Amino acid sequence: MKQSDTAIFIHRINYSESSLIVTFYTLQNGIQKFIFQGGKKKGTALFPLSICEIIYYRRPDSELGKLTEAKPHLALQDIPMNPVKATIAFFMVDVLKQCLQTDQRDVSLFKFLEKTIVTLNRATDLSLFAVQFLLDFSLHMGIDPHIQKTNKRYFHLQDGDFSDYDRTGELVADGPPVILIQSILRKEPFSNPTKELKSEVFDIMIHYYKLHVPNFNVQKSLDVIKEILYS
Repeated sequence: MKQSDTAIFIHRINYSESSLIVTFYTLQNGIQKFIFQGGKKKGTALFPLSICEIIYYRRPDSELGKLTEAKPHLALQDIPMNPVKATIAFFMVDVLKQCLQTDQRDVSLFKFLEKTIVTLNRATDLSLFAVQFLLDFSLHMGIDPHIQKTNKRYFHLQDGDFSDYDRTGELVADGPPVILIQSILRKEPFSNPTKELKSEVFDIMIHYYKLHVPNFNVQKSLDVIKEILYS
């Protein structure tokens, strides 16, 4: 039966000389994979995080649907043309591939991702965008750090909380990176953090995800984004 959906493009692999297997995160059905016949020509507009209207057919006995059309739902011209934004998009897709595994509908998560992608397309200051994404996305993943009303010195990575006391034997971050993480979580302004500090915060959040998401590995895009943003 012919169906349509709004979908965020995640991944593509070659299937034949002309066709692709493509992965989308869809509004109605979560993660979905399709055979896209002729996709190497039809799918030239697909880039990481593109938001599309897709038309497809699916048989009950098949894990793969058959995609017939993917056309832009929102115009996102700046992401593929801006090298820094494109790098961040590849990183975000890498994170999503690790974290989104279900075909269950989650409208709140889809709307969050859609809003984040639009914000990336319009953004001018990108130095903390990846960190902001990881913190905001952690809320939808149910692994968000437990923030308090006032700043605490220590961030306990395994428990995902902040305190004024170190805990012997636990993985902990402390100092200025922890203060900056708390400011970002509260959406509070902060004064011109150095590139080194931003890099430390990014490393802490990657470590945090590794502790809370099974088999989390974004090394393929990690080195590139650190080179682009923090070198």
